Amino acid sequence: MVIGLAATDRIILAVRHRVFMQDLHRAFAVFAVGFLITHVILQIMRGRAAPTDSFLPFSGSGFAVGLGTIAADLMILVAATGAFRGRFVGMSRPWLWRSLHVLAYLSWPVAIVHGLTAGRPAADWVTLSYVVSLALVGLMLLVRLVVTVGPKDGGRGVVRSAGAGRKAEQIRVDDVFDEEFWVTLRKEVRR
Repeated sequence: MVIGLAATDRIILAVRHRVFMQDLHRAFAVFAVGFLITHVILQIMRGRAAPTDSFLPFSGSGFAVGLGTIAADLMILVAATGAFRGRFVGMSRPWLWRSLHVLAYLSWPVAIVHGLTAGRPAADWVTLSYVVSLALVGLMLLVRLVVTVGPKDGGRGVVRSAGAGRKAEQIRVDDVFDEEFWVTLRKEVRR
């Protein structure tokens, strides 16, 4: 989630770095879904969850497992919207993609509660890693809100120039995957 938030940065990262972060975000999403599927299969094989618990929340294995099912279902939905993002944009409804992809912000804390309450008590290092990740995501969300909601000069807030020694291109605080993003990326790649 931190990498996904960092990929939207327009203050520090140049366009090519944002594209790299987006690729990294997608790669981590693929790994996360793979680990999730492995986790679910192993829990079913060990008898800690019923097969129906893998897709139907609160179907018999307890509240904490039901939270894990909700988090997993939301994560699969978020990963699917990421995989099919181009189709959403092609339908000229990017708001639909964003509204579905933002479910990650709901899935993730539910998964953390599941991780802390299901199974054996969490070790101190696990709890600490959850706290640190919560703090990092909270900080990244705060930065993103300040940048996108903060004061604008002239209606379309100019945040930074594209690079030193070049003709300055204005990069606006706006949607990450807008037309300007792709135009700027093409210009930068041609240099």
